[in-house]
Amino acid sequence: MGDWTAAIGILIIMVLWIQIFLDYRRKLVRIMPGVSHVNSRKETISKEITEHQGNVMSIEELIINTGKKIEKIEEERQELQAKLNPLEMILIPAGKLRMGTNSPGRVDENPEHQVSIRAFYIDTYEVTNLQYKEFIEATGHRAPAHWRNRTFPEARRSNHPVVNVSWDDACIYAEWVGKRLPTEAEWERAALGDGRDEYPWGKSTLTEASNYDNVDGKTTEVDKFPRGKSTFGVWDMCGNVGEWVADWYDSKFYEISPEDDPTGGETGFQRVFRGGAYHENRMGIRGKSRHFAMPQAISDYIGFRCAMDEDQGE
Repeated sequence: MGDWTAAIGILIIMVLWIQIFLDYRRKLVRIMPGVSHVNSRKETISKEITEHQGNVMSIEELIINTGKKIEKIEEERQELQAKLNPLEMILIPAGKLRMGTNSPGRVDENPEHQVSIRAFYIDTYEVTNLQYKEFIEATGHRAPAHWRNRTFPEARRSNHPVVNVSWDDACIYAEWVGKRLPTEAEWERAALGDGRDEYPWGKSTLTEASNYDNVDGKTTEVDKFPRGKSTFGVWDMCGNVGEWVADWYDSKFYEISPEDDPTGGETGFQRVFRGGAYHENRMGIRGKSRHFAMPQAISDYIGFRCAMDEDQGE
């Protein structure tokens, strides 16, 4: 009896194990397609990641190569600009200048003093709307406030001086073309030669020599007044628009000005602009008149021209 009981027990256990094994096989059969799918999907995702990584590397390489091309183009532009600069500028020879006046009514022009100025280049004309438009298109710099769609309002004003540019705007443009703003002393030297006259063309005003006294009530072409050229051949130094120069304004600077190549005070609140503008009277456009404004200021009657060291034109 005991042997039969043991045999039956063993048989029952074997049946149970067979049942468990068969149940496991059934579950495994159901699971395996899912596992295979997961493995297949994993391989697909891995391939996609590898492909995307390759694409990212290609894009990064493209960006780097494009950056190098842009740098190369900019280098070529600077080289061409450096060759062009002397052609659109006038070399002002080294010399002495009677700067300022002794008139008691013009305190910030006192005293008259002699300074020596080294040779330098200055733009033949004031910077025009067209030139400034090329600058903002190339750099993305902000346009003057009165422009629309990043261009000057009237096509016929392409050769008018640009206005509504701050001192900072003028400096950024000058740097872009490989130049700088002239110092106050350089400006006066280019306008008045040795400084004996009041105006670039002589000692008194001429209506046919400059745009002033609101005759037109606006700017005019930078090459409209050949009678107004300075001794060195620089146009529109007085009238049309005032021109930013590099110096800080100091009403007493002439009292302490160095004798050689003065550059103005080291600090200040306002920057100098020279030459007067179309709305000024004959006194306002004098070559010795000093005007000043905050460097952030923009105005319908302030523009600029650029200067450059002599050795840059060699």
